[in-house]
Amino acid sequence: MTKNRRYEAHYDRLNDARIAQAAERSAPVTLPPAAWGPRDVVWVQTPVPVWAWLQYGDGPAEKVACLAHGWNDRIVAVSWETGALGRTVIVWRQAVTHRAP
Repeated sequence: MTKNRRYEAHYDRLNDARIAQAAERSAPVTLPPAAWGPRDVVWVQTPVPVWAWLQYGDGPAEKVACLAHGWNDRIVAVSWETGALGRTVIVWRQAVTHRAP
């Protein structure tokens, strides 16, 4: 089977745009394990939909729709997708609120 070159260039441009968009923004700030506290993190099988305030190194915090995968009395592990990239960070518990599924 041959390759359709007409669409190949189109999808190459889309992929390059996604890579450039991801590279523009710095990575979100995540908390180190020392900040997690003495209690164990409770990990869940089914993630919980939440709103989380994510802090980026190059700008203000941003409220993002995320999924919470684990938490304790101090922190929450959240994940979200930006374009084709999935990201996971640890944020303070106070930076997270429940959202409707």
